[in-house]
Amino acid sequence: MTNIQKLLMLTVSLATLLISCKHETEVPDDANPPVITITSPIESESIAGGVSISGMVTDESLHELRIKIVTDFDGSVLFTASPEVHDLTSYEILEFWAPAGIASEIGVTLVVTAEDHASNITTSEVHFTVKP
Repeated sequence: MTNIQKLLMLTVSLATLLISCKHETEVPDDANPPVITITSPIESESIAGGVSISGMVTDESLHELRIKIVTDFDGSVLFTASPEVHDLTSYEILEFWAPAGIASEIGVTLVVTAEDHASNITTSEVHFTVKP
């Protein structure tokens, strides 16, 4: 077999392989964003000591969940969590943050962001204060 025949055979084999191995990623036909319900803390609450974070996230197929607490005055991140929610349809949020180094009452915001496999994103926020 000549080099040209070998090259032709290799080209035909690769083309056949590429055509027969289609990479199809199924993205659900989902126009509905995730639903986030935050039950704790509540809006405008003033908390001394630890902060219990609770709620529920639901969707047809969750992909990612991010939970964080940031300061209102400069956006510094004080707490962060990224629970594993891949392919779940619901997730109960149960987190706890023990503030450290807080010298005076500060305003903070809990930010919960959920994304599903269709790239629908929902963000919910709760503003509250933390006392030393």
